[in-house]
Amino acid sequence: MPAARPSLSHPKSPTNLQALLRGKSPIMTNANKQVRADAPLAPGDKVEHETFGPATVIRAGSFTSLIQTPDGGTSIVSNSCVKVIALAANDNAPIKVFNPADWHGEPIPPRQWYCEGLIPMRTVTILNGDGGVGKSLLALQIATAGAMSLDTLGLAPLAGGTIYLGAEDDADEFQRRLADIARAHGHDLDYLFMLRLISLADRDALLAVPDRTGNMQPTSLWQGLETYAKDFKPKLIVLDTAADLFGGDEIKRGQVRQFIAMLRKLAMEIDCAIVLLAHPSVQGMQSGTGSSGSTAWNNSVRSRLYLTRPDGNDADPDLRILKTMKSNYGKVGDEIRLRWKDGVFVLDDGKPQAGETLLAAKADRVFCDLLSMLNRQGRNVCHVPGTTYAPAVMAKLPEAEGVTKPRLVDAMNRLLASGEIKIVVDGPASRQRQRLVLAREDFGPED
Repeated sequence: MPAARPSLSHPKSPTNLQALLRGKSPIMTNANKQVRADAPLAPGDKVEHETFGPATVIRAGSFTSLIQTPDGGTSIVSNSCVKVIALAANDNAPIKVFNPADWHGEPIPPRQWYCEGLIPMRTVTILNGDGGVGKSLLALQIATAGAMSLDTLGLAPLAGGTIYLGAEDDADEFQRRLADIARAHGHDLDYLFMLRLISLADRDALLAVPDRTGNMQPTSLWQGLETYAKDFKPKLIVLDTAADLFGGDEIKRGQVRQFIAMLRKLAMEIDCAIVLLAHPSVQGMQSGTGSSGSTAWNNSVRSRLYLTRPDGNDADPDLRILKTMKSNYGKVGDEIRLRWKDGVFVLDDGKPQAGETLLAAKADRVFCDLLSMLNRQGRNVCHVPGTTYAPAVMAKLPEAEGVTKPRLVDAMNRLLASGEIKIVVDGPASRQRQRLVLAREDFGPED
């Protein structure tokens, strides 16, 4: 029986996200006045326009530029009508100074988690994952469980609204994945009324870009998302992926840290968790750390997870491992074994799957058939690696039916343990040789 619907009412219709992201239609202002500015403008520059007041440069040209005003409207203006406003890199609100003595006698606030020990609240968590490993599906599955107020993969996400911004998948792909996730929980799509999706597969998805001084500046897209999130008040925001959303140079540590700080500021303001999906670098994959190209990504967040596949050419293709690579608030090194099944991830209990059992049975049969054939042909093979190593010799034969050497090694060990094959010793004491035989076909002396 499906679980009872969570006691979450449909929220009041939030500010229209499409209007926030789209903005107003551009207004042609002084577009034909070809006057060069004293200094060239750059996207992200904060400027003062003589008519519109403060604005942000969206696209810059030699004579005219596209600016955005605080109300979300955009206008094409002459560069001669604007003046660049110089901003310090740390031009933030006044700093707060705390005296710890003031906390004497007050209760210590407990640590808040979106997923206990995995995703902390009020900060940014990076989820690294190789291309095609399923990190988008995993993040969507966790976000959906939180929106449905249900557990998933042994995790209990904090119940509440969730926002998933995807720069790689279109609406149809989201619908297919969500149908599988809802079905796995025994529900229909109408149960996902606390989930909001933003698909940016068909447009520029940058949330921040560097200005002329190299400081990261939020784009109108981020400002629209920020406004919507403050109205909707989700418990989780998923941003997929950093390569599409970060407009700076990841080698420049300052730009990376400013981008993460921008995300963290929103997480703290609306009391939510933010999960940023990212691809690991080649070195990160080779080292097994899953880190991105710059150490600034890892150093700028308080939590980082890595979704990967097991090593080895013969590894189970449906198995995944979620590792805690960094956790300032919890334990590092924990692993969750997951398995892809029917469009979703499920916990892997470590028991052989039906398909794996069939493959093992086939490998055992092929090993026995080939061992019998080789012995009838007088071609001795043994269990010791070398020129007559049985799994290596058998894997090269056309009769191997595609069974790989690693699977034949496992089959040999199983058959030796069960007694179906055995090791016999031939030849004089000065030159003895070991070989493998089927126990039922051994009519020679005992070894």
